[in-house]
Amino acid sequence: MRRKKYALLGFAALLLTIASSLYIVSGIQLYQGYQRAYPDWTSATGPCGALITWSPPSVLYTGLYVNQPNLLTLRYRSPQPQTLHITVSIPQFTQEQTFQVKATPDFRSQSFKPAILSPGVLDSLVGPGQRPAEIHLHIENSSSVVCETSANVLLKSRQWMLWYDSARRIDNTPYLAGWVTPTAPAIQTLVGLANLRVQDNPNVYSNLPYLLGYQSGATPAEVAQEVDAIFDTLQFSYHLTYASDTVPFLQDSAQRIKLPSDILKLQYPTGMCVETTAIMASAVESLGMRPFFIIVPGHSFLGVALSASPNAPMSYWETSDLKGGLTTDHITGSQANIHGVGEFNQYQSENQILEMVNVQQERQLDDPIMPIE
Repeated sequence: MRRKKYALLGFAALLLTIASSLYIVSGIQLYQGYQRAYPDWTSATGPCGALITWSPPSVLYTGLYVNQPNLLTLRYRSPQPQTLHITVSIPQFTQEQTFQVKATPDFRSQSFKPAILSPGVLDSLVGPGQRPAEIHLHIENSSSVVCETSANVLLKSRQWMLWYDSARRIDNTPYLAGWVTPTAPAIQTLVGLANLRVQDNPNVYSNLPYLLGYQSGATPAEVAQEVDAIFDTLQFSYHLTYASDTVPFLQDSAQRIKLPSDILKLQYPTGMCVETTAIMASAVESLGMRPFFIIVPGHSFLGVALSASPNAPMSYWETSDLKGGLTTDHITGSQANIHGVGEFNQYQSENQILEMVNVQQERQLDDPIMPIE
């Protein structure tokens, strides 16, 4: 009888050992799964660590931020269920954003994207290029402040583009649509001067009384002449000069890209391919037409749909032909068009068209990419 009792106790001990081992293994697997899902997440510092895990960015590209879905996503919980008011902000850069949440012992997630204080805070970073700041986290419950903490972040000027975010595995090339600014005063001035050029040169822009956009049944040839007129205005009125620079598309590399207004206000305006394409695309979009960035290895040039139809034919302009219009070998818009079409056909035949950024399409997304203004 005693042996049977010992045997039962031994069997029970064995079951407990197996169960505890399975529990430990299961816990390790859950922890490893959590680490795979949230590899960079850490507990917030100080008292907030009992409630919050997060992965705040250490660098914020402000020109991208205005169009990105969020600043950060944090995970919250509470051993005892309670209502929390969680506030996130970047002092002197964003407003405060607060969410009321019901915290329970299980983790839940909340994304934050506090609005910038004003367009002026973007402009204020252009001169210095960057400045250090803090992401501030503030948590209250129904009776008091629970905790506060912060994380350092480096704010980069709106002129900086991170082409590929390897941490989040995101290609930022479509955000070029943000650099297309059709309503900027500098672009309205450019379009006005291009319109005068058309009216003053009827022999150059035949049968084009003024810049029509796609209106009044504009033909593909007339649309092409409108783009020619924009190019010619930049070439011969602004003396805009192309500056050669290799663009590291699809690479985890940052590059300075000035907005059209930043360039056109200069006494001697100069821009690399992405910048000159953005200037022309801005004028094209301001006329209600559909511009594209044609992305090839290390380079970009302009594409334009020749009618409002979704299936409209396209034509192309090589903006590197902007040489300031001061030399005897100056190139006109119609010549840049021929150059662009030939270049597109060549890259396409070699399967070297990396991307075509459809600006209008980017404007119509659920999270639209709007002008940085």
